[in-house]
Amino acid sequence: MKAFLALDASTYGSEAGFRNITRLLQLMLGMEMVTISLISADKQILRAKQGFDVGEGAREAAICNTAIQSYEPLVIEDTLEDARVRDNPFVTGPPFLRCYIGAPLTTVDGYNLGTICAFESTPRQFNRREIEFVTICAKLVMNELDLRRQANRDPLTKVFNRRSFEAGLNREMERLRRRPGNAVVAFLDIDFFKSVNDTHGHPVGDRVLREFAAVISDQCRENDLVARLGGEEFAVLLPDTDLASARIWAERTRWTVANAWFGGADAVSLTVSVGLTELDATHNTSDAIELAADHALMEAKRLGRNRVVSP
Repeated sequence: MKAFLALDASTYGSEAGFRNITRLLQLMLGMEMVTISLISADKQILRAKQGFDVGEGAREAAICNTAIQSYEPLVIEDTLEDARVRDNPFVTGPPFLRCYIGAPLTTVDGYNLGTICAFESTPRQFNRREIEFVTICAKLVMNELDLRRQANRDPLTKVFNRRSFEAGLNREMERLRRRPGNAVVAFLDIDFFKSVNDTHGHPVGDRVLREFAAVISDQCRENDLVARLGGEEFAVLLPDTDLASARIWAERTRWTVANAWFGGADAVSLTVSVGLTELDATHNTSDAIELAADHALMEAKRLGRNRVVSP
C-alpha cells in the first residue's frame, strides 16, 4: 500500500494523459468500456473511464482484484464460463460484463497497484497482438505515474512538496463539501534547526531532514498526506480526524521526535513545534486553513517550542 501512495496513484489531478491512454486502448480493441482501475486496501477506484460511469466500489467485487494476483494479463473471453468471476455483481447485474482483458500496473519493486482493463457486454476472443497492446498500455500508465511522482515529491525527503499538499488540501475540502466529515491540518517545524547546520554542516542537516520526514511518515496512516513545505517546515493533512484525535497524534509525534536521534553518528537531538487547525465552516479556503495552522504553529514557538497548539 505504501507503493500505492508513493506513486500518487489515487490522487492524480489532471487526467488528460490517462484519458488518452484509455481512449487509445478503446479504439485499438474496439470495445465498449475501458478504465484504469486502482486497488486500495478496501476499494476499487476507477479513473480515466471510457464508456463506464462507476467511480469506485468494494475491492472484493472487482474483477481487477483477480487480475492483480498475477503479473500477466488476465483474459476472460466469456465471464459466464469462468468460475472466478461468473458470480461477480458486474457480471450478474449491470453492466452485465461478458468479457474482460486487463494488464496489471506494476511498480519497479513488483507491487501491483491495479490494472488498465477493457470489457464489454458480449463474449469475444482476444489475439496475441491485442494482449500485447494492453500490456504496453499498462507500461504507459506506469510511466505517467512515475513522472508525476517525481514532479510532486520533495527531492530531498521524498515526501510530497508544497504544491502537492495544497492540491491535496483542496481535494479534501471538496470531499467535505460533498460529504460532511472531519479533517485536520498540522504544521510542524523543527526547533532551532539552524543550529544543526551551523554545528554539523549542511550534509548532516540534509540527513536530519530526511530522517525527520521518515519519522513523521511512520506516525501517519496510509491516507494521511505528509509534505515538506520548505526548509525545516512540514505539513500533514489528516482526513477523517477530529481535533481531539489530531492532538493525540501530534503529542505522540512530538514525543517520538524528542526521544529519537538523528544524523547517524552525529547523534543530533531534535524537538518539534506543532500547530493544528480543523477544516470547518470558518475556514472556507485553503489559504485560510494554512494561515490558521501557521498561526497555531507560531503560538507554539512563542510559548517555548516543543509543544502542540490548537484552537
